[in-house]
Order: sequence, then structure tokens, then C-alpha cells
Amino acid sequence: MHIAKLVKKLAPALFAPKPVPLPPEFAEPPSWFNRNSPIARASNAPTFLYQSWIPEHTDKLIDLVSDGERLPFKDIGILIDPANKRRRVDALLYAERQPAVYDRMVMHKLAPYRNSAIGLMVTLDWVPVMRRLVYGASRLGIPTILVPHESVFAKEDMYYVHPRMGMNVPLCDLVLAWGDTQERIFVSRGYPPERIVKVGAPKFDYLATISTADAKRAASVLGLDPGRPIMTFAAQPLDSQYDTEVARAAQNKAILHLAAIAKQGDIQLIIRTPPSRDSILDPEVYQEVSSSASIVIDDASLYLLTAEETIAASDILISVNSTMLLEAALAGKVAVTAKYVEFDQIWDGLKIPVARSHSELDAIIQKAVVQPESIIEGYDLGWAARAFGVGTFDGRAVLRIREVLEQIRNHRFDIQGGYATTRAHLLDRGA
Repeated sequence: MHIAKLVKKLAPALFAPKPVPLPPEFAEPPSWFNRNSPIARASNAPTFLYQSWIPEHTDKLIDLVSDGERLPFKDIGILIDPANKRRRVDALLYAERQPAVYDRMVMHKLAPYRNSAIGLMVTLDWVPVMRRLVYGASRLGIPTILVPHESVFAKEDMYYVHPRMGMNVPLCDLVLAWGDTQERIFVSRGYPPERIVKVGAPKFDYLATISTADAKRAASVLGLDPGRPIMTFAAQPLDSQYDTEVARAAQNKAILHLAAIAKQGDIQLIIRTPPSRDSILDPEVYQEVSSSASIVIDDASLYLLTAEETIAASDILISVNSTMLLEAALAGKVAVTAKYVEFDQIWDGLKIPVARSHSELDAIIQKAVVQPESIIEGYDLGWAARAFGVGTFDGRAVLRIREVLEQIRNHRFDIQGGYATTRAHLLDRGA
């Protein structure tokens, strides 16, 4: 009797059909994925698409280009809270490790726009999270446009390269490049030159109308005195083209040297952390900040000054290798490379001063405070205009981008879509 009851109890489990394992691409999407509403209707309003990413990079560029409602842009919204660095890292790794599921997620987000999207604009497509988005758009016949948010800043052979997977050439239908340098690198890796249009560097447009006087007053937000000299150290994550641990240690050393120079010379120091929100400052740096009211941190978690305001407020801009060095030079400010770690420096052609030690850094800073013009007059801005612009920095790069996008919208630019679908073999490897 006991055995009969046991068999009856276990029978459903014993004779139930075994679950059929799902193919990998049908796995449940991650929790950070922002699903389309089940009651949402397909969009009929023509619009350019983009995926929100780092606010100070991608989102800022989209805002400049869109010019309010002049050019319509719609955030695809693949992930919840893309401004959160942890979420972006999760998405980066997921697209790399679960490409089949991620491809379904991409198509789910793009499908409502398949008949209305004018194009998809990205600011980078060498990371899988964006690269596979570009590929998905190409499959649906949506034109894709790359407007890089940064150019070369160290080794050219490591620019626009995925450090592990090797992707190193755009898959977008059209590249709106800054200048000669990007064009030469992409073409050397096999990208068709006829798909490149040089427009200049949109991130430098503000330099044509920069107001130092207004920004000097804005520095008071950080508790600084606009009437005293201000130098800024533009910190970087240093995670893509360097030995990260060695480079960050060198960067912190340079910051500590600057703190000592600031204290001795009655100079104010702003330490600006990178927009990526990486934790890159050592405890000793925070100790220096707490010991002096003239040394402050403008932290990326809540910036008090924009990058443009920081440039304008600074008399001297120091960095290992940030593009803010070029911005400072173009703005007529003293720009100094703290080359405390060796690397191939793109700014050699700009001919800005280089410091490799405390004593060299001190000598340059003292000269910059007393006689800045002696340093500024040595810059080669012509080289920079060719490498990162269209022969000039005229503040019109965004206008050129808008003009191309307007032509695409009005069917007056033959973008020749579908390029990514012809290069599917480059989705997860280099050229």
C-alpha cells in the first residue's frame, strides 16, 4: 500500500515530458534591457536614431547636431539608465559574450522604426554593443552614420581598436571624420575612402566663441578666486592604449607634483576626473585636496564646470594625453603634457611643452605664469588643423554634419546603405 501511494505521488514527475532546452539566442534578456511596450505602435514619424551612452560624449554630440527640433533624433533606449557606468559595462560585456541574444534585443528595439528611421547615428562602432546595433540597422535597410567623438591620442595602431577582439574599422555606411588622420587610418585598414566625408571636429566648435572672462567668474562655483592663476589637470582613465596600472600610477604622481607646485606658487589647481567616471585618484590625492582650499576636484559624478568652461577658466591645462590639451592650445592657453609614462604621443606635432619630472613640470609652470606667450607662440596649430580639422578650426563642424544629415533626410545624398551586411565577417574581429 505504501509503495502504491509513493508511485502515485511521483507519477506526474516521472512521466512528465522533459523540458526542451532553448537555443541560446532565445535566452531571457538581462534585467538592464529596456523592452518595448507591448502596446506601443510602430513609429511613422521620420527620425534619426541613436543610442544614449556617455552623456558628455555621445549624448552631448547628438544634442549639438540635433539643434533642438531642427533635426529629429530618437533614443532607441536599449538599456535602462545608460548614464550609469556599471550598466554600460554590463551591456558592453553582454553584447560581447552573448551576441545571439543581443542581436535579438537590437532587432526588438529597431523593429518599430524600420519604416520611419532616416538613419542611425553612432559615435563609435568598434565595441560590440554598438557594432551589432549598426549591423542590425543595416539588415533593416536603415542607413548608418559614424561621427567619431574622439580622435587619435596615443598609438595610431591602437586607435579605434577593440583590445581583446580586434575590431578596428567602421561598419557604418558613412563616416563623418574629423580630418586627415582619421581618414588615413580607416582607409589603411580597408575602409572605402568614398564613404568618408571630412567635416572637422565638432567638440572644438565652441572655441570660435569662447569667453574667458565669463568662465573665470564661473570658477567661483568651485570655490576658486577668478583673480588668481588657475591650472587644471585633465585626468584620464588610461585604460585602452596603455598599461593601465602603470599609467594611472604615473598620472597620480604628476597630480601630486602639481599640488606641491600649486602650494608653493600660490596657484589654484582643478583636478578634473574623466567623464567615464572611472575611479582613478589615489588616496594621497584626496589628502592633498583636503589640506588646501586652492586645490579642488571637479568630479564626473556631478561636474560643476563643463569641459568648455574648464578650458576657458584655466590659464594652464595639464594632462597625460587628453584632447583637452589641443582644446587649450586652440583657445590660446598654455597646454602641458605630463609625460610621466612613455607612449607614442599624437600631440608631438602640436609642439606643446612636455614635462617628464617634477623639476621639468615646475619650470614650465613657473614660465607659464610669468610669460605664457613665450610658450603659446611655439604651437603649430596648422598641423592640428590638418590632422583634426578641415584645414581650419572655424567652429562650423556641427553645421557641416547637419548639412550632410539634411541631405540624407531629403534624399539628396547617396549614402549607399547596407555596407555592414557585406562585412558580417568583421562583426567580431579586425580587418
